[in-house]
Parts: sequence; structure tokens; C-alpha cells
Amino acid sequence: MNNKTFTEKYYIDRSKGNSTKWQRGAKLNCLPMWVADMDFRPAEKVSDELNRFINKGDFGYTNLPQDYYKVFIDWHRKRNNVEYRQEWIRFSQGAVDALYQVILSLTEEGDSILINTPLYPPFKTSILKCKRRPVEVKMIENDGYFTLNYKQIEKKFKTGKIKMLMMCSPHNPVGRVFKKGELEELFELCHRYHVLICSDEVHGDIIMPDQQFIPALALKKYRNDVITITAASKTFSLAVFSHCHIIIADQRLRKKLIAYQQLNHKASVNAFNALPTYYSYMYGEEWLDALDNVVFENYNYIRKKLSTYFEMTVLEGSYLLFLKIGRYSTDYSAAKCLIEKCHILANPGEDFAKEYNGWVRLNLATSMNNIKKAVKALMKLVEDSDR
Repeated sequence: MNNKTFTEKYYIDRSKGNSTKWQRGAKLNCLPMWVADMDFRPAEKVSDELNRFINKGDFGYTNLPQDYYKVFIDWHRKRNNVEYRQEWIRFSQGAVDALYQVILSLTEEGDSILINTPLYPPFKTSILKCKRRPVEVKMIENDGYFTLNYKQIEKKFKTGKIKMLMMCSPHNPVGRVFKKGELEELFELCHRYHVLICSDEVHGDIIMPDQQFIPALALKKYRNDVITITAASKTFSLAVFSHCHIIIADQRLRKKLIAYQQLNHKASVNAFNALPTYYSYMYGEEWLDALDNVVFENYNYIRKKLSTYFEMTVLEGSYLLFLKIGRYSTDYSAAKCLIEKCHILANPGEDFAKEYNGWVRLNLATSMNNIKKAVKALMKLVEDSDR
């Protein structure tokens, strides 16, 4: 299926519904390119199966489908060459809920947790709200390509205070798909200094054609140091269902998480919320491959039209582009500039780390028509600034 056909078939006009993204855009008279969900409906078979369940009207207590774990494990084996086991898998109500559960169950109050910035804001927020200490290491940026600063990471580890590294892989907002060597170097440092690794991999299926995503648990040497958070919510735009997986191979760590879940009434799974994930893994692969191509085309269009004027990330994974407004913004916040001068609603760069106020995060999981509108508005910003 080509990109035009996919968009014609699956694009949704969300401006008249209850979409968080589009309602806020309308309030500000802006094209909404901020919150990380898509403007595309799921594959027909996924909707059909979900409607079939609803139409039966059986809304009593319900178990997961008998082959749920097999479907989940088969998907990740085929797509990402990683082997999970059923007993490793626990559940949470979304990835942010999983961050809190992991922090509260596997670290102690006052512990330090390292994050690489810029980074999705709930990482730092969850650390602070759980009364832990966030330690930030700024990534190295070279013409929009971000890499890990291993020297600074090791320097922080040497203090002996860091108990956990929390990472986003693929990275939000810089779009990096870390190579095997990068992960091995990072994980070896964690192993040497006895630092646990929490890897949020919810963007792991949105991968550009020339990239290969490597899940943390695929590196078997470090398996007992790793906690993985993964979901289909970004892959298939299922945020409303709040269903996520916490995967822990190490039995000792897993028992700690289970004990926390049982104590705090978080041990059960909402079987209805799990169904869209189950159906998507069963029937959504062709849809996802087509979606990835649409995102890649959108990214290539923006890079072709705007890279002369704006610095931007080299997008390897996710549908999120980090864009530097630079000299075209005279405001403290580039996001404020885009609202006022371009009528584009984007995520402010300073939300990901305070020194990135000149950057914005743009959501590319939308139609080419919307991408062209955004490019036109950004080019007007350039032309007006050059006058």
C-alpha cells in the first residue's frame, strides 16, 4: 500500500471529536503537532474484532485471551529479535504508571537516578515525585545527531550514589535508535557500577527503514540488570486504553515489583484494555509497515524543505522530530514563537531540559497535507525574519 492510499484510507479528521491534541489546537487557533498520538485509525481487522467483543455484551470479569502471551512474545521475536518469557511479564496502566512502579519498587527514597537529557518530561517528574534525586547528563549534539556522553555518565556513576539509569529507547525527543555498540558500552558501565537499567521502549516499533531497533533485553549479558517498559500504545495509537508491559528477567527484581503491585492493588490487568494490543499484534503488521513509510516520507519532506534554515534531529525512530528554531525566534520559548507567528502548536523544548528553549518537538504521525501546512508556515517565519 502506497502512502497516498494509506492516508486516504486511515486518516481521521479528529478536529470535531474529543481529541486532546486537536481540541487544544482549536483553542489556540493552531495546527496541533504536539502530543504523541496519531491521526490515523487502526487496521480494519483490529476495529472489527474489538467491535465484535463489544457487541457480544459480555462485560463481566474477563481473563486475557489464552494466547495473549504467545502473540506478544511472537511479535517481539519477529520484529525485534528478542526472546521474552511469559513469567517475566507484568502489567501497568500505561508507560508513565510503569515508571512510577519501577522507581517505587526497585529504589529507595533519596536514591539518585540518572537520565540523559533532553528527555521526555515524565521521567524527571516521576523521579522527583517519588522523592528520589534526578541526575542529568546532557547528551552530545552534533548537527542534530545526539549521542551519549559516556565520560560524564561514568563520572556520575563513580560517586556511588546512582542506583538506576532510566532511558528512552528509541529516544524521545531526539529520535535516536541506539546501535548495539552504544548500548553495550552504556550497559557495561551500569553493570560495573551496579546501576539498574530501566529502558522505556514504547517507540520501539516506529523505526525508519535503514535502522534496526535493539531491545535492552536482547543483550543477554546484561539481562539481570534490565527492566523493560513496552506497549503498543505508540505503535498503534492506543493511548486511550492505558495498557503497558513491565518485563523483568531477573527473578529477584521481579519479586520486588510483584510485591509492590500486590501491596498497592496494581497486580491485576484490565483485560478489555489489553484487547486492542492483542488484536493489533495479531492483525496490524501490514498497517504498521505502511505507517512507518508515511512517517519516513513526512520526515524526508520536512528535511528537504527546511534543513537549510533549521537544525533538526536525524530521525531514526519514533514519529517525533526535534527542531531548532534558532535565530528565527526572538522569544524565550521557540514553542511560544510558533504559536504566535506560525499557528503551530508544538511541545516546548524546555520541557525536555531547560536549556533547549530554542527547540520544539513536532509530531509527524499525520497527513502529508498537514505536514505541508506546517512547512509553509515555518517558511513564512524564515521569510519574515529575513526581511
